Amino acid sequence: MARTRGASFNSRGESSRGESSSQGEARRRPTVSARRSRAAPIQHDPIIEERVVEEQTYEAYETHGEENAFEAPNDDDDEEEHADVHDIQEDVAGFPGGPHDHSLLTHYVQHVAYAISQGRDRGDTLKLISHGKKVNKLGPCHEGIQDILLNSSLMPLTGICYDYVDKGLLLGFIERWHFETSSFHLPIGEMSITLDDVSTLLHLPVMGQMCDLEELEFEEARTALVQLLGVDGGTAGSEMEDARGPKVRLSWLREIYVQRCESQHWDYAARAYLLHLVGCTIFANKSASSIRVSYLLLFRDVHACGRYAWGVAALAYLYDQLGDASLASTKQMAGYLTLFQSWIYEHFPSMGRRRLVASYDDTTPRAMRWQSPRQSSTLTEIRSQLDALTYSGVVWHPYEGHRGIRPFFGICMYSGWIRIGDTLCRHLPERVLRQFGFQQDIPRSPTTVPDADVVAIDHMWLHFRAHVVSNVRHAASPSDCVDGYIQWFRRVSHPYIIVAADDARPALAPRQRPDVPREARPHRRSSPPSPSGAVARFRRMARMLQSLISCHHVTEGIVAHQVSVDLLQIANEGIDEYSTTRREQRHVRGRRSTSN
Repeated sequence: MARTRGASFNSRGESSRGESSSQGEARRRPTVSARRSRAAPIQHDPIIEERVVEEQTYEAYETHGEENAFEAPNDDDDEEEHADVHDIQEDVAGFPGGPHDHSLLTHYVQHVAYAISQGRDRGDTLKLISHGKKVNKLGPCHEGIQDILLNSSLMPLTGICYDYVDKGLLLGFIERWHFETSSFHLPIGEMSITLDDVSTLLHLPVMGQMCDLEELEFEEARTALVQLLGVDGGTAGSEMEDARGPKVRLSWLREIYVQRCESQHWDYAARAYLLHLVGCTIFANKSASSIRVSYLLLFRDVHACGRYAWGVAALAYLYDQLGDASLASTKQMAGYLTLFQSWIYEHFPSMGRRRLVASYDDTTPRAMRWQSPRQSSTLTEIRSQLDALTYSGVVWHPYEGHRGIRPFFGICMYSGWIRIGDTLCRHLPERVLRQFGFQQDIPRSPTTVPDADVVAIDHMWLHFRAHVVSNVRHAASPSDCVDGYIQWFRRVSHPYIIVAADDARPALAPRQRPDVPREARPHRRSSPPSPSGAVARFRRMARMLQSLISCHHVTEGIVAHQVSVDLLQIANEGIDEYSTTRREQRHVRGRRSTSN
């Protein structure tokens, strides 16, 4: 059965997800022969022909005239389509801190946020699996396979892997992820990692054929290793026995790669290198040391594997990992954590530990702008920052200065299922319209995207223009949303992790009092800044400077840009210094001393 995100929830509170997400309803699964025929070289595949469009910027979804295109609801339809928003059941109190309306987050009782609200906080015990050092250890590919790597469209991954993950930063966001909506639920509304983020951060293709995976038995996997890596059957069988199944160790792949380079068997070498590369990046699993042989079949025709929409596969895989990690019972998370972390860096400039790479080349993927230092944020720190998040703390569309290098593709507004093999996840840009520069309205229910089998999903993807979000309004301000959106969102979501009174929450936008002259405002007695006050000031400075740099208000190469980078570094050092001071000191709040 296909593994899906956003399955139904029955009246007893039981999930219908199987291993993690299997649907209770039977799904049509393609035969092995059908999958193999799709994996074979394609002479006249329309979706491959669509890839040439990536040389152009889509104007787009605003001009699509497809009759079946999904339209974001307009003002006239809001009242009718979202009548249930105002029809709250009085006898249902909901959960403390939300959701009060259970119709959206149907698996909330399994979620880590619910466990925290019940006093079962797992803290920072979730283990994050990252292979950044393994990729960097293998190094650039041999010149004998460079052309193959370039044609595969996976070459960018060879230079994008952070050695360290900011564990506290990632854990804080994982607690806000809900797989029903494929988005993070924050005080300011929903945000998500989209196809546009993947395209810009990684420079992976987001158009092309979806990736098929075959579940291989032991002997089938042995045959694949013999045929595609050039090893003998005994060696292949022994390796899979060591790996305990139809899979191979990453360390073994490195050895095979070196051997094939020495013997100049370039196709074998390229397959070993590519399998190791995706096993350490976009398809990293929880074993931390191996990858399934099934993924090797993606490189069967190693000279034509560039036909795949690798960016789609990477995003579907990460969505699936985030969905599992957001459940209270989960102990580990894998996936491409560099993609996850770089997305946070771009959209939340004042959060986490990061360094701007001074030598960054703007023609390279945006994720390469950053370095992740060894020191990690604390989960407590990130929880507090996310609960206090306001509109000013978000860079909604940070890639405007990069569009000359990596344009926006209209397919990124596709609303529907994406997949890697039989693992299906919903991609729902209508829920995060502000990330595309549009006004956010109250989105349709995620289940409006109906369940579908792999064949139907591939057909919809092939004809994506009929499934893009259209009829959207340009935002008057970056955080623009329709009246009632935040009220609706807080009723159906759980946007805060730390328990506090509603009136203790910060306003999402600054409240101005233009009716009160500045000289008439009450005078505040100045006092030496406390460590907490200094941290807040440094964070504000860092946020403003990062926004200035990210939005390219100052262009690289001029003095103002270098000064901004230097000041940002000073601000981050101040945050680190005063954060340490704050932890070491104990502050006692009480009466002001009257002693002389």
